[in-house]
Amino acid sequence: MSKSVLIYAKTSQLEPVGGPFGYLNNLKTQLDERGISYVHFIDDGMPDRNKVKHKNTFFRKCGRALKRFKKYFGMLLISDRDPVIENCKDDYIHFHYTEQIFRYRKSLEKYPGKVVLTTHSPTLASIQLYDSLEKGERAIFGWCYKLLKKMDIYAFNRADYIVFPCEEAEEPYLHNWSGYANFKKCNRKKYRYVPTGINACKAKVSRSDIRKKYNIPEDAFVISYVGRHNEIKGYDRVKRIGEKLLKRYKNVFFLIAGIEDPIKGLDDKHWIEVGWTNDPHSYIAASDVFLLPNRETYFDLVMLEVLSLSKCVVASNTGGNKYFKKFEESGIFLFDKDEEAIRYIENLQKYELSDRDAIGERNKIIFDNNFNCNVFCDNYLKMLDSLD
Repeated sequence: MSKSVLIYAKTSQLEPVGGPFGYLNNLKTQLDERGISYVHFIDDGMPDRNKVKHKNTFFRKCGRALKRFKKYFGMLLISDRDPVIENCKDDYIHFHYTEQIFRYRKSLEKYPGKVVLTTHSPTLASIQLYDSLEKGERAIFGWCYKLLKKMDIYAFNRADYIVFPCEEAEEPYLHNWSGYANFKKCNRKKYRYVPTGINACKAKVSRSDIRKKYNIPEDAFVISYVGRHNEIKGYDRVKRIGEKLLKRYKNVFFLIAGIEDPIKGLDDKHWIEVGWTNDPHSYIAASDVFLLPNRETYFDLVMLEVLSLSKCVVASNTGGNKYFKKFEESGIFLFDKDEEAIRYIENLQKYELSDRDAIGERNKIIFDNNFNCNVFCDNYLKMLDSLD
């Protein structure tokens, strides 16, 4: 590729985490290894100092709410300026937040190149922001955040190219933006698709040690779940499925990671809540099947993590999960209703451990061939080659 691309993210923000900055960290690592210089980042050479965590006191929460309101209300009224954009000589600027395009809309008027947008939000960023507000903040400032839909619509219209991980990941946008289907119909040439890639995950603690720690027998059938305990992530579905399976089988256990809020787990000795952990992969690896019951989803990284750990996964037939239908010989089982998920789990339970492991290995092959960082970078560069 002869043209150059500025990825609008500071190098100090990149780290091996989830979300856009983890995504970009994986990409930059690959680009550096290949010596590719025509795709570059904003090199500020400074550590990100905005990571100090404070206790969430009432006054601190109020201060953050006021600061956040001032930021977004001001953005609705006046565009900020960024000399990085105004002085950019690259042919493309690749943004990873709709907010960035809207915030610097005046600066973009001075930029002669083309704008690429990847939105990592599982729905419109304005809706995700509104839903994240606490009740008091929503009651007082909600009117402002509802106006921010203007931000998303502006960014989609301003972008010359829009990049999603797959077409199925657009489903939440269709559900939450009444004009999205028509927008895409009129702008189909803008769209490109680059499936996300991650580094393969590894368990830090062995299967047997995890089971010993929580008094789970070696021959027990363990179902794992990692994530938020809310309805959008389908945690209430996990509970419903769990209630039925725990009544039917004495050797079934649920191993759950994530903060137990707002929905609490089941009161059952075979239902184990480990809380927040920085090692979710050991819990997944210690289980026999992973349950991924999202009601709506974009392109959930935990799916890729489970595949890389050679585990079977029973997932809801929604959003980005649907992309995995294309892999026919797999250990990925998509369901629409709870009973369908239960049937898949019961069928897996009938297999010997060695047979389940063999099915899980199919998922590892799928991961290695399609979702590692090397393939991700290849696909990203191919996408850039397709731009005018």
